[in-house]
Amino acid sequence: MSNVMDSTLREQINEASRVAEEFTKIYYDIVDKKKSIQKLYMDNGLLVYNGNGFQGESIGNFLKSLPDTTHQMTTLDAQPILDSSAGKSYLIQVSGTVKIYSQKSRAFQQSFLITAQDNKWKIVTDTFRLQDGICGEIKL
Repeated sequence: MSNVMDSTLREQINEASRVAEEFTKIYYDIVDKKKSIQKLYMDNGLLVYNGNGFQGESIGNFLKSLPDTTHQMTTLDAQPILDSSAGKSYLIQVSGTVKIYSQKSRAFQQSFLITAQDNKWKIVTDTFRLQDGICGEIKL
């Protein structure tokens, strides 16, 4: 087995990284400014937020009901889903900190599965988890 990545796979991974960077900037801007986020999710999209599930229109309603937030990404990884039945899809992994209201910043981890639909990126599934149990509050 060769350790050398072929050029096609390398380009797919590079494209996934570019898309992830652009997508997450848009996503967190919308969430932090309380704009309409429902358009980023598929109609049957799924959000699991700290173990609580939301689907379809309830996603936008839930996210708008959250207190004011400011997200700061510290790591971002992405990879293509290579199964042709998935269409053009990427798995995105984000970690960072989120400031909720005027509380101290808290570590979070978020995973997205996005897919191209009508020339736009749509969230198929989104999992968000505060990391308090792992590393506690972060003092900034």
